Amino acid sequence: MHSERENPKLSFISGIRKGEQLQLQGNVCIIGRDPSADVPLESPFVSRHHAEIRSEGVYWTIMDLFSKNGVFRNKARIEPGEAVPLHNNDEIQIGSVCVIKFLDPEDTLLESDLQMRTPGIWLDEINRGVYVHHQRLDPPLSQQQFDLLAVLFHHQREVATNEMIADALWPGAAGGVEKAAIDNAFSRLRSRLAELDPTHEYFETVRGVGRRFVQRED
Repeated sequence: MHSERENPKLSFISGIRKGEQLQLQGNVCIIGRDPSADVPLESPFVSRHHAEIRSEGVYWTIMDLFSKNGVFRNKARIEPGEAVPLHNNDEIQIGSVCVIKFLDPEDTLLESDLQMRTPGIWLDEINRGVYVHHQRLDPPLSQQQFDLLAVLFHHQREVATNEMIADALWPGAAGGVEKAAIDNAFSRLRSRLAELDPTHEYFETVRGVGRRFVQRED
């Protein structure tokens, strides 16, 4: 169980507090300018409550607490309010103030165990691999197909709107994205997933709004 594990560590590799290392205490860690934060960062470019690292049972996540200058995981900015999984050696950037390495040596074993206990889809985001019904999809998904699946996978408790999907697949597209292009992207992704699991429909269409990810339960 997670409570028997040693909590991960944060290693400051650049910027404020460079060279320091600390171990996470408890299940929630707040990073921010507020002196009461678990990880205080004294900078006007850091929000009072900037980011949250949280234990989710067998893995850890990071969330941007609607900060002004953003939170980045491995140089990619994360959406405010969205809990994003953390993996061993991930780099967390707090605005332009500092870069922190997330160190969780047990992560690899936990990822493998969780993947084998997940009956439907599991994403190996470090290696951009996809497991469907305990089997690795080979050849791997294209970059666009993986990005599409990731959007749905990380919003599986809610509807991913057509606008969110378009922004993920065609960022900055001039004039918007036609619905037919989104439908075609889903059609190709469905075909790939059906190679390993033809009996389950992983995407539910919410007419006029978007799609919802439907994980397999058995």
